[in-house]
Amino acid sequence: LHGQTRGGFITCCCARFDPDGTVAIASAGHLAPYADGEEIAVEGLPLGLVAAADYEEKSIQVQAMTFLSDGVVEAENSNRELFGFDRTRDISTQPAQAIAEAARAWGQTDDITVVTVRRKP
Repeated sequence: LHGQTRGGFITCCCARFDPDGTVAIASAGHLAPYADGEEIAVEGLPLGLVAAADYEEKSIQVQAMTFLSDGVVEAENSNRELFGFDRTRDISTQPAQAIAEAARAWGQTDDITVVTVRRKP
């Protein structure tokens, strides 16, 4: 994507789910996902900024992973207060629809996308 984004960039978070509950995660500047309610920081530059970049892959054991767009943390109420990372973390174990609705009710200013993947026992 380098040289193809007219000075912009694209964020991305990729995850590979193995049957044993191991999840391998790599990020290109995207918001950190939540694993069983804990933020999982994975470093990586957004796509399109540099021609060659290395991306860290982190492997963890989880029951549930929640991925979200920046529209959740950047939801803004009428007092211009952001929904923010603390509120997002506090509800990160709730179903994806509940997280999206909480951000939307706070004050949607951007797209809101939430995906939760749960491992069956």
